[in-house]
Amino acid sequence: MTALASTGSFLPPLFDVGDLWARLWRGRWRVSACVVAALSLALLYLAVTTPTYTATASLLVDPRDARSTQFETVLPGIGADSAAVASQVFVIESRDLLMRVFESQRIAQDAEFADPCILSFLTGAGGRERDAIFRRFEKRVSVERAGLTYVIKVGFKSRSAQKAAMIANAIVARYTAGLAGERENANDDVNARLKGRLSALQRNVAEAERAVAEFKVRHELLDPAAGGTLQSQIDQLTTQVIDARVKADAARGRYEQAVAAERAQPGAARLSEIVSSVALDGLRGDYNQRAATMANADTVYQPHHPTVRRLRSELSRTKALMAAEAGRITRELKAKQDLADEAVEVLEAKLVEMRAKSQAADAAGVELRRLEAKADAARTVLDDVLKRTEETAQMRGLQLSEARVIGVASPPVQPSWPTPTLVLPVSVGIGFLAGCGLAVTGGSPRSGRAEAKLLDVTPRGSLAGSQAVPVHLGRYELPGVAGMSMPARMRAMRRRLLHPSGAVFSRSTLQLVRRIVARLEEHPAPYMLLVSSVDSPSEAQLTGAMIGLGLQQAGQKVLIVDFVKHGRSGSVMAGVSVNGASGLPTIVRPLAPGTNGRAFTLEAHLADGFDFILLLAPPIGIAGWDAAHFGSVDLMLFTFTPADAGARMRDQLRGALRDSDMQRSATLIVAIDDEPCDNPAIKERSDAEG
Repeated sequence: MTALASTGSFLPPLFDVGDLWARLWRGRWRVSACVVAALSLALLYLAVTTPTYTATASLLVDPRDARSTQFETVLPGIGADSAAVASQVFVIESRDLLMRVFESQRIAQDAEFADPCILSFLTGAGGRERDAIFRRFEKRVSVERAGLTYVIKVGFKSRSAQKAAMIANAIVARYTAGLAGERENANDDVNARLKGRLSALQRNVAEAERAVAEFKVRHELLDPAAGGTLQSQIDQLTTQVIDARVKADAARGRYEQAVAAERAQPGAARLSEIVSSVALDGLRGDYNQRAATMANADTVYQPHHPTVRRLRSELSRTKALMAAEAGRITRELKAKQDLADEAVEVLEAKLVEMRAKSQAADAAGVELRRLEAKADAARTVLDDVLKRTEETAQMRGLQLSEARVIGVASPPVQPSWPTPTLVLPVSVGIGFLAGCGLAVTGGSPRSGRAEAKLLDVTPRGSLAGSQAVPVHLGRYELPGVAGMSMPARMRAMRRRLLHPSGAVFSRSTLQLVRRIVARLEEHPAPYMLLVSSVDSPSEAQLTGAMIGLGLQQAGQKVLIVDFVKHGRSGSVMAGVSVNGASGLPTIVRPLAPGTNGRAFTLEAHLADGFDFILLLAPPIGIAGWDAAHFGSVDLMLFTFTPADAGARMRDQLRGALRDSDMQRSATLIVAIDDEPCDNPAIKERSDAEG
């Protein structure tokens, strides 16, 4: 039950072309009547409506600014961006500009716009009447921009073509004159303000020059290059300090290398690489010669031989002399380093002294330059103002308006409204749409009365005493053509449910399924439904197929139990088979008399796995039909044709059902939509399927 209640997404598209065309064809007279009525109203409107003429003038807002001189204009052009051009539309529509045209053209005295009434004279509402006239005049004005161009179209509507052109040209002339006047007024205002500032600027320049002269006299700065020699001395001394520091660093480096070489093992050898010394070079050569001689003697004689001892003693004396020479060289490098450091200190002290003198001498120069800069700035401002004053004075009358008229409004020949070529087609279209709406939603009066009569059979507590009546589920039409067999109709129902054009039939089937489900009480599946009729068993079979297909479309598993009268046992099947016409699982069971009130039960292995079981019983009027035999069903559905509806339907049910059966029963009207078929192939196929 919950799954069925939540399945609403299986419906096909809600547009049935065939059903729509059928409704339109049945209501074709309504469509024709609506079209004729709309066309008549349009002709009447054209006959009584006073024509209105619209005259249009065109303006070009040119962003290019024509320059007759190199002077910069006080008020620049409108601009080339789209927003600037679009804003001119609102300028033309402004109340100020239109009010000037309103007064210059004496619109208040025009009979077309002035509509005086007795009430205005009695109440003295002259001012309010003038505002009303202006509002009517303002509504006649139309200003629009031509796309994204620089062209603006100004239109005016009037009953007179000449008056429309005259007022449109007056609005354009007022707008262009206003643009030129704005530039001239801007030049005059700027020129007046600049002249008012000239005297103050001239006083500022005189005071600044006087302050510079007095400062030079007070600080004796008559020679502008007085501090130039001192600065050059500072630059030279700075260069000497840098050179002295470089020499001191070089002397310190050589001394440190000499100390490191003296401490090393072969000190004299490495020291000769750092400092060039003739004595050290001679001692080193003597040392190498004696070392070679001693090595030869050591090879020839024994270590304790007098010759070897003598040579070793001479070698030691030479080595001592080399060490003494290295010490002397190191002390000499140390003395050179000390002299270089002292020279750096002396030069740095002189540099500090020279910089102190320079600062004291430049203090007055800084103040002098400040005063001179102030005087130069005041003189520059004065020159600019004098130049700009002369330029603005000469710009008067030289600036051209950036908006020019490219199309003068002329009296139109044809009225702008009403237009027969527009009113008549639109009226025909509106009448056609209205007629189609009435044809689609109105339906047939006869079918509406029949539906109202059928729906009047609602659940009531009693009827003719204490006897109840079943609830009525409405009227439903089955698809098909005249002469079609029952299996062919079932196939037609399946195609209609699955095809997108069967939206109306799908909605009605889903509505029936929901109404049936609403009558059921919750219990574990399966739910058992009985479908029967009054006379023809085909009605019950077609209705059962429709309900079964609807439940199947809703995602429910459905089993059809087809009952046959006693004596047709050859048609009974033991197992479940699929009906070739409806496509639903079906079993066949006999309806034998003498059930003695025993309720029908289905084998558990057959009912397992199904959500709904539909019992297609024979008509209620045949022998052997007993309501007690179907006491286990949840809901009994009785289908009738439109001809059987009414008193006969109630009489048939009263004779076959008890009050308790009435409470679990429902009725519905099934009308077979027999449309004539002119195709012999369809008729032959239908007969073959039957």
